[in-house]
Amino acid sequence: MRKRRDAGKNRKEGLAMRKRVGMGIMLAVAVVVAVCCQYFRERDAVLFQLEDGKPYISIRTVQSENKVYLWQEEEGGGCFFLPSCVDRHKIRMGDTGESSVRIDGHFYEKGDIFTWQEGNRYTFQITEASYDSHIYEVSFMKSSNIPAVFIDTASGGLEYIHEEKGNRETGAICVMREDGTAEYQDELLRISGRGNGTWEYEKRPYTLKLKGDYPLCGMSKGDRWHLLALWREGSRMDNKIAMDMAEEMGLSYSAQGSWVDLYMNGEYRGNYLLTESLTVGEGRIDIYDLEKENKSLNPSIRNGAAEHYETENNKGYLLNNGENISGGYLIQKNHPAHYETEKNGFRLSRGDLFAINAPGYASREQVAYIQNYMEEIDALVQERDPAVWEKMDIVSFAKRFLVDEISLEMDTGCASMFFYKDRDDEKLYSGPPWDYDNAFGEYGYGDGFYLNYGESIVNNNDRQALAMNWYQKLYDTPELYQCIVEEYKRTLPFFERLLDSGIDAYAEQIRDSVAMDDMRWNGERNPGDGTSRYESFEANVKYTKFFLTNRLNCLCARWNVPYETFEAPTDGTTHLVTFSVYEGVVETTEVPDGKPLVYTPSYDGGVYQGWEYRRSGEKYSPYVPVYEDMELYNAKWE
Repeated sequence: MRKRRDAGKNRKEGLAMRKRVGMGIMLAVAVVVAVCCQYFRERDAVLFQLEDGKPYISIRTVQSENKVYLWQEEEGGGCFFLPSCVDRHKIRMGDTGESSVRIDGHFYEKGDIFTWQEGNRYTFQITEASYDSHIYEVSFMKSSNIPAVFIDTASGGLEYIHEEKGNRETGAICVMREDGTAEYQDELLRISGRGNGTWEYEKRPYTLKLKGDYPLCGMSKGDRWHLLALWREGSRMDNKIAMDMAEEMGLSYSAQGSWVDLYMNGEYRGNYLLTESLTVGEGRIDIYDLEKENKSLNPSIRNGAAEHYETENNKGYLLNNGENISGGYLIQKNHPAHYETEKNGFRLSRGDLFAINAPGYASREQVAYIQNYMEEIDALVQERDPAVWEKMDIVSFAKRFLVDEISLEMDTGCASMFFYKDRDDEKLYSGPPWDYDNAFGEYGYGDGFYLNYGESIVNNNDRQALAMNWYQKLYDTPELYQCIVEEYKRTLPFFERLLDSGIDAYAEQIRDSVAMDDMRWNGERNPGDGTSRYESFEANVKYTKFFLTNRLNCLCARWNVPYETFEAPTDGTTHLVTFSVYEGVVETTEVPDGKPLVYTPSYDGGVYQGWEYRRSGEKYSPYVPVYEDMELYNAKWE
């Protein structure tokens, strides 16, 4: 026995020794690989190259190569916008062929290193073999802390995609982490435009479809993703904060987002929010996949031959369907102009329009089922019947209301308002929340109602005829009101953290990317096109905190919630406010940082139209604080 135990002990010791040796070898190999990879990144990761005599930067990792072309803001001048993964201000000269490169009078050959500093401008002289010479005044900007997304379309351009929102192309995609690691690289099955009002701006939003499900940038896996352009968001945080709110409240299937720098065909497109899509599936809205079932029963869907139908009150497809059509459904309250382009949807008897997002191919019977189901709920809502909570989930409805109310979302009840219903579940669920670029005081047009942090979206249907009235009908019912207030109390610590450090941390994370975005797009911004009312990123961030601070103070008072007053940001400085008309400056005044402008010069309304902020084109509002020097302009009637 003892001998066998000793033998066993020896064998174990031998195995342990071999294991340690093996682990040592593996560790050594890993170190060598890491060193080699690091060497590869440091030595050859960032190269200056020429293409048809024009300069570009080649950014390479072990897995990929991505190009960044010179963005030319003027003839002969331009800027290289570099992603976070360029970890040092050094660029190695690549193979420039028979062309010579001179930077600030110094010749650079293949392998030479050029060191740049942000804020400096360099003269690049490129002389071809034919002795034709091109001179570029070049500056450099670099992002930090966020990933980069590189997309190359099959056509090599964006003209076709930008021609019409529904146009789509294939391509290739590489998602590169801030440390230079290629997180994802593969074929891109589809890129297309997206959005409604946001599609009309110069900086476009997009939808992506990957080759398979993948968890990009730390988010849940999926094959469909959105790139939000954030054109209307001065702080670039509105959608992100709304998503964080929904996540904190526990709203099921709420989409998440990650800021990225977007490059398309080598052109820098700006700071974007890469988000999960609102689609049915694992890692997204995890309800029964009725679309998958429909496709299995209808080969015509797969070959594009499914017959479409449309009546005055609903539309969908003539399909076979299974016996159980109780779910899952993802529906969206729609604007009439948007409803016209939808393939599946219905109109309630009171006129509210809904698109059916899932299933994407809905049979006539399925459309009728969900339409009748929504009619039943709407009837209960209009009567304020407590039985409505037997058909609709009160908790998700209360949480979704809070996201809309706290953000003072302008589009509430009009569009982008989603609901879902699972199979064999009698209840309708509110959410996931979506589309908050007209929130947090960002929308100041018209009479400026949505700048007033003391207002409410409860009666949004009275202000906007197309908005559904469910909040108005149900808000002060005892069951919902209590649920709203209790959830608000529970969530207040989240807002304390957000205002204390969260927003500042976000600002630090994206500051360099936003600086590049501003340089890239500010020349395309015009008053009245959704332009942020402040010029500086810092002022826009302060305004987001100002609005949220005052909003929470008002809601705490409204709902009798004990709290410690939230304080709006101020740095103690003063700013110059200038009032101008066509003939010139009328008056100037100084306003303390973070204080609203409570005075404007009087004017003849028969001659002048009223004071507007020069940058944004919005009408003057006493709810807009002064966080930088500002100009207000009073135009004459034509």
